[in-house]
Amino acid sequence: MSHARLIPLLVLATTIGCSHAATPAATPPTVIPISPYLDTVPSLEVTVDGEPRRFLLDTAGGITVATPEFATDIGCTPWGRLTGHRMRGDRVDGARCDDVELQVSGVPLELSSVLVWDLSKLLPQDAPPLAGSMGLDALRDHAITLDLGAGELTVETPTSLAARVRRATEVPVRFSREVQGLALVPFIPVETPKGQLWMELDSGSDGALIVGRHAASALGLDADADDRQAITLELGGGIEVDAQARVDDLIIDGNIGSPVLRRWAVTIDLANERLWIAPSAGTPTDDTAAGTTAEAH
Repeated sequence: MSHARLIPLLVLATTIGCSHAATPAATPPTVIPISPYLDTVPSLEVTVDGEPRRFLLDTAGGITVATPEFATDIGCTPWGRLTGHRMRGDRVDGARCDDVELQVSGVPLELSSVLVWDLSKLLPQDAPPLAGSMGLDALRDHAITLDLGAGELTVETPTSLAARVRRATEVPVRFSREVQGLALVPFIPVETPKGQLWMELDSGSDGALIVGRHAASALGLDADADDRQAITLELGGGIEVDAQARVDDLIIDGNIGSPVLRRWAVTIDLANERLWIAPSAGTPTDDTAAGTTAEAH
């Protein structure tokens, strides 16, 4: 080979080598540890101005809640009113704080408004201090995976999301946007002979499955029974769930709580309104294994 041809090839090889070496590594997803608060509701550490605070993680909470004490700490004077409803129809009113900035494991979260409400109304007197409760509205621009069994909330990257959903089953999803459009709650379909029911996914509920009294007969349940009833649900996407269901007066069709969610890794692309379910990477607890199973077909 002549020197005239060799030199361009060497230049090309050097350029390819430099280009390969300069390619940045893909940004990894952010894995946020979650832990049970009062052995029930998942919680996580939120940082504000460098100070760690404990927040609940409530996928059916709709809107992020700040306690009055936390509002004072961040220099907010609550004003106005935001109104929502819990699943049994009880109304929740509270003032608001606007333009709230939080960080979770280095991920910045910007909220246009949060509801200021006293969470101690729902807690035992000796409960550890809480600064608030984070709803999915705080993560509205992200794709996330909640794996309660593994104790992790992952904020996905486009690359990690693509890899994650290849191993999961997509399930249809609707999002409820109460509280003047601020809230964000996922509902997935449950098949019945009469049509589809839509049930919210609720990491803040310690009941495996709560069914609205109006929907009980469509699932073959006794609407007047006080005891739990065994049931097998078929979700959209062909996922079956065995659970112990309780019937109650609800303003929604039903509520799928943490004992079921602990069996799954639930991936939600909040920005594009899509949802997938895969088995949890964690080891199921005894009560979870006994009370629920999930299998994709």
